[in-house]
Amino acid sequence: MYPSIQIGPLTVWTYGLMIGVALCLAYILGEADFKRRGVAIPIGVFLPSMAVAGLIGAKIDYVIFIQWRVFHRAPWSGGWVAFFHYGYTWFGAVLAGISAAVALARLYKAPVLKVLDVIPVALLGPACGRLGCFLAGDGDYGIPTSLPWGVSFPHGIVPTTARVHPTPLYEMTYALILLAILWRRGRTESYAHAWHGSQLAYYLLGAGICRFFDEFLSRNVKVLAGLTEAQCVSVAFVLVAVALIFLHRRPSTLLQIRCA
Repeated sequence: MYPSIQIGPLTVWTYGLMIGVALCLAYILGEADFKRRGVAIPIGVFLPSMAVAGLIGAKIDYVIFIQWRVFHRAPWSGGWVAFFHYGYTWFGAVLAGISAAVALARLYKAPVLKVLDVIPVALLGPACGRLGCFLAGDGDYGIPTSLPWGVSFPHGIVPTTARVHPTPLYEMTYALILLAILWRRGRTESYAHAWHGSQLAYYLLGAGICRFFDEFLSRNVKVLAGLTEAQCVSVAFVLVAVALIFLHRRPSTLLQIRCA
């Protein structure tokens, strides 16, 4: 694979490049989404806040749940290497990003759930980021497979000569499909008849289900009841989504019962 690209004297890391592409696309789509839904938060403030919070949250979650042994054993030497040079997590980015969005909604006195309905744009993160992981061969690939589309990463950051599941491409694919579905659903004429928070709920539901099953092909460590951290978080996402949908539908159900 291609962990880095040499452009004259400049070395460009492919993962960082794809994150840059994701931020540029998120700015364009986020601005369009805010305009069509009438959210009065400048995208020039919203996106950098989300990006910084997401990167910090993803890094902290990675250190705590994946590199904690390294960090705890030698916090002032090898631990800091683990913090600054290793990976990020999906859950940490989503949780920190949502927290930043809620804070900005409060600051600009905008409806919180309406602001959080921009969350489908965040799917550009795993879509582009996982392509960066695939190009870098950074160890996010899956378990060995004999399927014809299995790939090897002999020159990756975490090399392997075995043919493995290209799980980053699986995640990229379902992220783009989910983004397309939710973007279409978020059109002005469609969103006008939807309840605020519906985009967030369907994002959590779709992303949670897809990531849960994708993890069965991953090499991630099992942390609880035979499930990885990402699977546990996926279950939580689905439960939150179901709760949001239930709480929205509940008033109309009670009204029908009373009327009867």
